[in-house]
Amino acid sequence: MAGKIIADTIETGAGADISTSYVVNGSAKAWINFNGTGTVAARDSHNVSSLVDTAVGRYQINFSTSMNNDDYAFYLARDALPSTGFFSGDSSTATTTTSQFRVVGVNAANTTLQDLPIASVLVHGDLA
Repeated sequence: MAGKIIADTIETGAGADISTSYVVNGSAKAWINFNGTGTVAARDSHNVSSLVDTAVGRYQINFSTSMNNDDYAFYLARDALPSTGFFSGDSSTATTTTSQFRVVGVNAANTTLQDLPIASVLVHGDLA
């Protein structure tokens, strides 16, 4: 049986009220944990329709449900890169849109792009 819950506030165990807008607005609208080496693949994700390997160290993430505008925030995390590597947004090849954005893995020692063995992205903003 399908149903819906309608509430303006949520009460904590200590009796404090929290507006549901904090829960809705503060929740991640999309996230992905992926393997960016070899055959690129998502390990797990939410609201991500596809992950595209566009070149060495370059990835495009496409949303299942679009964002309301292109001013959303995204947080990038990486693991298993050399200590000189970093992960960043890729504004050089495409602008962020309501349906996709791009990220890159970069070796900070020589500024070359490199594939990411373990990478995660978390997106906050308003869904369309």
